[in-house]
Amino acid sequence: MNSSHTPSPLLSRAKLRASTAFAMVLATLLAGLLLALVIRIPVAAELPVGNVRIVSERTRSILAETQGSITISCFMDQRNPLFRPISRLLKGLVQASRSVAGAEIIIQYVDPRRDLARASRLVSAGVPTNALFFEQKRRRFVVTLDEMLVTLPSSPETLKGAQSPRALSQIFIGESLCASAISRLAKPFERPIVYWLQGHGEGQIDAYDQLTGYSDIARELMRSGYEIRPLELAGKTEIPEDATVVIIAGATRKIAVTERELMDAFLKKGGRLLYMVSHHKETGMEAALSDWGIQLTPFTAVSPKTASGSNIVISQFTEHICTRNLNNASVVFENATCLAVTTRTNRLDETDAPRAVPLALSDEAGWGERHPEIFPRQFDPHSEQKGPVIVAAVAERGLSAAKDLAYRAPRIAVIGEANFISNSALSARTNANRDFFMNVMNWLSAIDTSTASSLGGDAVLVTGFVRSDWIYLLLWSAGIIPALFFLSGIVFFWIYKR
Repeated sequence: MNSSHTPSPLLSRAKLRASTAFAMVLATLLAGLLLALVIRIPVAAELPVGNVRIVSERTRSILAETQGSITISCFMDQRNPLFRPISRLLKGLVQASRSVAGAEIIIQYVDPRRDLARASRLVSAGVPTNALFFEQKRRRFVVTLDEMLVTLPSSPETLKGAQSPRALSQIFIGESLCASAISRLAKPFERPIVYWLQGHGEGQIDAYDQLTGYSDIARELMRSGYEIRPLELAGKTEIPEDATVVIIAGATRKIAVTERELMDAFLKKGGRLLYMVSHHKETGMEAALSDWGIQLTPFTAVSPKTASGSNIVISQFTEHICTRNLNNASVVFENATCLAVTTRTNRLDETDAPRAVPLALSDEAGWGERHPEIFPRQFDPHSEQKGPVIVAAVAERGLSAAKDLAYRAPRIAVIGEANFISNSALSARTNANRDFFMNVMNWLSAIDTSTASSLGGDAVLVTGFVRSDWIYLLLWSAGIIPALFFLSGIVFFWIYKR
């Protein structure tokens, strides 16, 4: 009689299977709910990806130096292929702004298909579809998605060292543009005006050639709030009074005496000059630079520390505003002229004496080569300059003058090469050439803000994981995590059997 109420083994197994299936369904539903919750709630966790972080140190520095709240409206269709990397970048900006206690970043996602009211407001403000709209008080800035994708030249030299040419055919530079937009919002309303000297074989700011053009750095200057104007001194009586900085980028012909006099008068009135040397070309500016304590030598900077065999990788910087936070970065020069920095103490007016300091130097193994076209390169201690050699320097006058608000100290910067900011040099995105140039420009224009290298922040979104990262991901997703679930099931089953 009692035996009739004992459950059969088949019924017990059926109940076990049903309960197991029910538990699996509940676990699946729970995982789906958690996934939906993560998608809906904008929670950002900044984790390292490969060897870089979601947001680079350069962007962190800009956020730390910016105050107030900035609203970023992501006006784009969420089905756009770029929505995922952009939303990831925006979350990283929010997380970084909280960690550095600087600018408060507020993100708004506006889908033109769903959020019709907010979409119409953005359209009436002149914001195009598929763009990021930066807003701080009454200041506004727009970055379109088309600007965030840069197509690399297909030459083997620029793609050397890339994982695959197809993966690097287009670069996503969203972080650099966002950082520039935030930096521009924080700057004063007056736009610094940069005059780019022409007429002596200088590099052209409107040249879009993938190798020799300077259109990329011109666009970067404009994104950072500068206004660029061409400058021809022939027939002029003075350099325009609204000039903040004058750039001489690789002049290959002589600059007339009258033009040099205009330049000298501009500097005496507190002007700022950036002179980038053209390899083995005399322009007549050498004596003027020497008066500032910076001399051009006949040597070319070379070193065993090279990326291609012919260029030189510079990673040694002195303490200066222009080089702040660039200690872990590298600047690549192809044919940089060696500089010499001297201090002239025989002036009667020591207040006006220039103070020249080096910025960037080669390593100890580098030297000044007299014949860089001859390979293999070997150092001759009798006729060549022993390293480390200087490839960039700055000078300033009037540092001891009274702190008068009306006084503007003249400044100059000399860089041993102009091609380090050409389109081909910047497109590689494996160096800090852009950051070094922008830091020098900020110092010359009296903004005096510098940032760390932007390497990494955008590179993750383009190249993704490296090979070792994919292997680890595969092991965890297809091996370790399933094995942990399997072992957990065995343990629970053993406990249930007990």
